[in-house]
Amino acid sequence: MNDAAAVEADVAHRLGEGDALSAFDRAAAARRDGTDSPRLRYLMVRALAASGDSQGAMRLYERLDLAVSGDVDSLALAGRIWKDDAFDRVGAARTKSLQHAAAAYDHAWQASGASFPAINAASLYAMLGEKERAAALAAPIAANGAAETYWDRATLVEALLLLNRGDEALVHARAAHAEAGPRAGDRASTCRQIARLADCGVVEAALARQIVDLLRPPPVGVYCGRMFRAGGVGEANARAAIASVFDAQPLSALIGPLACGADILFAEEALARGIDLTVVLPFAEDDFIAQSVASGGHEWVARYVRCRDSASMVHFASSARYVSDDCQFILGSHTMMGLAKLRARELETSAIQLAVVDPAVAARPATSIAGTNADIALWQRHGGETLTIPVGDLDRNLDFPAAPKPPEDTRRGLYAILFADFAGFSKLGEAELPIFAREVMGGIGCILDDFGEAVLFRNTWGDAVYAIIDDPATAARIALAMQQKLDVLPPELGLEGKKAGMRTGIHFGPIYRGLDPVVGNELWYGTEVTRTARIEPVTLVGQVYCTQPLAAMLALGNARDFDCDYVGKVRLAKDYGDLALYRLSRRSA
Repeated sequence: MNDAAAVEADVAHRLGEGDALSAFDRAAAARRDGTDSPRLRYLMVRALAASGDSQGAMRLYERLDLAVSGDVDSLALAGRIWKDDAFDRVGAARTKSLQHAAAAYDHAWQASGASFPAINAASLYAMLGEKERAAALAAPIAANGAAETYWDRATLVEALLLLNRGDEALVHARAAHAEAGPRAGDRASTCRQIARLADCGVVEAALARQIVDLLRPPPVGVYCGRMFRAGGVGEANARAAIASVFDAQPLSALIGPLACGADILFAEEALARGIDLTVVLPFAEDDFIAQSVASGGHEWVARYVRCRDSASMVHFASSARYVSDDCQFILGSHTMMGLAKLRARELETSAIQLAVVDPAVAARPATSIAGTNADIALWQRHGGETLTIPVGDLDRNLDFPAAPKPPEDTRRGLYAILFADFAGFSKLGEAELPIFAREVMGGIGCILDDFGEAVLFRNTWGDAVYAIIDDPATAARIALAMQQKLDVLPPELGLEGKKAGMRTGIHFGPIYRGLDPVVGNELWYGTEVTRTARIEPVTLVGQVYCTQPLAAMLALGNARDFDCDYVGKVRLAKDYGDLALYRLSRRSA
């Protein structure tokens, strides 16, 4: 198998598992390294569409000229993107995108005669109220009867629903459910399509719920648990208990860290069962290994490496060094929980927490802001379900190495960070600068004023704004309010037709708080502040980019008024490395 074919197979596998983020990153990295093919370009765009960024996917589709290939999958992909775009909109805008989607799928069907674009065109025509046209496309598919693969069965179910043959559709949905082969991403796609048909009044809601409940992928798991030394009765008990839970509770994917003890056992058992594993580390890897892996005995280190290398993706909540601060572990916990909810949302399913607890301490209230009990409390505070796994006889005699500590009088906490600057500022003349200060920066100042005490700190210089905000959702609202304020610039600035507007980056992480020793003002500083400053220069004009920890926090907090569409791993300014970024926007009603 040549390099391109191997990458294509890997990306397709990740998409089938419903891991759109790692699929996109894998394809993008391969193309940057010189491996390319028409199929890989198709898979890359499909992955971006599956991550939720329909507008970004359409721009990439056009930039890569997928439409000229004539390949049925590439032609149909345009329909998929337009369909997703439609359900991000309301009213006439939705209807227009549905029409574009129907035309694209119809074109793909006429070019190929394949049932896949035919059934999608049929469903879209039904959503648009063109029932006879929909039935004409669905009838031949239904006439062909039962088929062998999951996708053939799912296509048949959809055709029967469009022909008002609900009882037959339910029979074939049960057969599709019984198939061992369909992966989480495939099931999620079917569930999303049927739910949309119900939302548009094409399929009776109760019947749609029955079918969706049958085909819904298993939950996404997020895990935590006690650290302990390897070997002995404790490890044997923990492995048996975790295996028992996995046998009883199927999972679409599993997300968590890789500390010694329960974490590595969760990862090993998941990998042995072919469960898609995503690893989240709270800070720099060498420090994490020293603090959380080797502290339970060096035999854990080789097992850690095997799990890390076998994971679909490894995320870092922060790449900063460890400074003996619980906030760093808390950020890791927040990030992995939010990513689990984001993944569950992509898979049209739920997220569930799996927690190994020591019966001797499980009943005690959390005495630390970090650790297993704190993670359980945090997850449940946000409405999550926890499966606790009691395990006794754990050898908790851990050997933690010394680590740097901030001075005793140093204050540090988790906050949202916002940086923004105005692209086009250098084009302003001397006469326009007072107008800019009054209208643009003054407007931003008013927005910050509107959020009152939630804005803990603000600073500005020229065309730039720096703010510390008490929570991620408020930071997102401030960033979007700034974006909306500057959608239309004062004509006196003379910037019509020029590339001008705010570029905003927001992040969430641990920050030091103190006094500026030079000027005596309050000072908020740290690695995560610097990292946020490096996001804004790579942000598109008029856009808001946020980091993975911030997107995860919005998901963990069940924020429903935002969309975070994956942009990919972006090279930050001033050689500050690559960072996974999301495009933040308001969710349509």
